[in-house]
Amino acid sequence: MFLRLASRGLRKPSTVIGLRQFIVAKPPQLRTPTILSFGAVRFNSTDAAKEAVNSESVSQAVKDALNSTSSKFDTTLGFDPDTVVANGTSSVTDAVSHVTDLTSDQLGYLHSVGLVDGWYPSDIMQEALELVHVFSGMPWWLTITLTTIGIRLLLFPLFMKSSNTMAKSQLIMPQTKRLRNEINTAVSRGDQRMQQIKMFQLKQLNKKYGIKYRDMFISPVIQMTFAMGAFFGVREMANLPVEGFSNGGSMWFTDLTAADPYIGLQLISACLYAASFKWGGETAVAQYGPKMKKIFMALPFVSVLFTWNLSAGVMVYLTANGLCSIVQSRLLRSDEFRKWAKMAPLNMQKAEAAAADEEKSKGMMGNLTQQWDDMKTNASIRTDMEEKANKAIALQKKKARSSRVIIKKRRDRAN
Repeated sequence: MFLRLASRGLRKPSTVIGLRQFIVAKPPQLRTPTILSFGAVRFNSTDAAKEAVNSESVSQAVKDALNSTSSKFDTTLGFDPDTVVANGTSSVTDAVSHVTDLTSDQLGYLHSVGLVDGWYPSDIMQEALELVHVFSGMPWWLTITLTTIGIRLLLFPLFMKSSNTMAKSQLIMPQTKRLRNEINTAVSRGDQRMQQIKMFQLKQLNKKYGIKYRDMFISPVIQMTFAMGAFFGVREMANLPVEGFSNGGSMWFTDLTAADPYIGLQLISACLYAASFKWGGETAVAQYGPKMKKIFMALPFVSVLFTWNLSAGVMVYLTANGLCSIVQSRLLRSDEFRKWAKMAPLNMQKAEAAAADEEKSKGMMGNLTQQWDDMKTNASIRTDMEEKANKAIALQKKKARSSRVIIKKRRDRAN
């Protein structure tokens, strides 16, 4: 009787010993249990030795099946064992090296490590840095410097146009101020007719001298976009860090991923930006009173308190950008260059004297308040004009609908 039960168990081993509950696929030795079942059925004996042998064979087969199946399970949990260190953590450098097989002197390296994944300004700057680094073979600090200078050269014509427009506006500043004061007076009185007349005169005056105010704002907007993209792009590369950044510096700042230990780059960039403000900023035309100029010249040195812990790579960019700013301001301030480029001349002494007199009469805060009031007045004027234009358009549409001729067909008339 026991042998019959054993033979049934051998015919259906998964039912007796529950292999389906422990293994996914049956092992090869259990898929065709022909030999064991044949022996059990053919010799239906009650010998205790044979029963023990059969029981031991079944137990050994089950153990072999479990051992062979458990060895197939993946115990790495999807992690590459090479990237895991003894204490259970992995360093960033090792992880990056396993993510990509490319090196920093090959195109596509930055994209392979998670950078340059869009068309944001920072991504465009990183792509430009990679192109210069790959095709020139220069170290990263020189790559950042020359790329910054190259982009500033591309933006230089926009600054020339902006400086030329601002110089033209300074030539007609007395007439412009008079017309703007008359416009403000008309607005305060509610005289719309006089307001429109003075605004038309101001528009004609700007048209006569070829002044387009949008030219003044294009270069600062593009410059700000480039500056933010370069700052965040280089900072991401230093924080990753990109291959070669840890030893891609020079002189005392050999590691571009770490902060300058002597704060030398911060002080150099502060001096450059302070000199740029002294000579009129990016367009060399911006004029401030003596007090305001001192404040702007002191701001770069105050900013050292916030930039002392920035990576050397970011400070290399800021230093190169400050160098471009000071060279650009000196060049646009030169009478010979402006004459060669056919730009409007600058009367710096007259402009500085006017700025000093205005600051002395109104004070620094009064001057800022006046500028803010002028901006609000201009904004309200534009809003009123837009509302009037919309009302006029709506009135014309209403008149057009009321005077529309409707032609009906004869059958419509009959009905």
